[in-house]
Amino acid sequence: MKTRLFFFATVTLFINISSQVGINTATPSHTLDVNGQARVRGLANAERKIVAADQQGVLILISPEEVFSPKALLNTSTSAAEQRLTVYEGKCFQPADNASACTVSVNHYSSCAGFTRAVDTQIVVGQTINTVNGQFLGTWSARFIDNKGYVGGITAAEQVAPDYPRISYPSANTANYLGSGSFSGQCNADLVTTINQATGDIKVESVKRSMFAHLVYLLSISRSKSN
Repeated sequence: MKTRLFFFATVTLFINISSQVGINTATPSHTLDVNGQARVRGLANAERKIVAADQQGVLILISPEEVFSPKALLNTSTSAAEQRLTVYEGKCFQPADNASACTVSVNHYSSCAGFTRAVDTQIVVGQTINTVNGQFLGTWSARFIDNKGYVGGITAAEQVAPDYPRISYPSANTANYLGSGSFSGQCNADLVTTINQATGDIKVESVKRSMFAHLVYLLSISRSKSN
């Protein structure tokens, strides 16, 4: 009995002194460092759900649909003033890796008259390339790919062919979608991407003026490299 008490007292003292515990390793690099597979019996599940952490850091199980289902956002108000709503904010690329990139896919619809069908848009953020010599320029930029103005290769009635897409407001990292209605000036809906070149984070926003609503479904976020 005394031997057991001495053993537990020694282990407790070691944990308090080192503040790092290693299993199958004598040099732990974190508070708990396991060299090998870990098993948590309480997280066993036949449905192969995803392990996640709640707000208190407790590990829980959630279904894939809770993570990957479309996220709907509604940007409202008829004000002529610019109104922004964050669609996605988080990791995108690795600044030290020229091959890293990300794509944010959305489906969106404006309440403006003339904007009669939803639009699929992909926001691709990747390294800029010098078109003269093919070398990377050291900066990441956003490109917008969508079917605005065209259905099955035919020009849609509410869009003029050259307006595909209009890159105008408020900067080059913007895809501008116009409707024919007007409350106080032309109806505008934009998808604006702000890029943090130092961290690899991006922020995609719905920007609107003079319309009842801009409805955006965040469909997916894919990265070429894990962050």
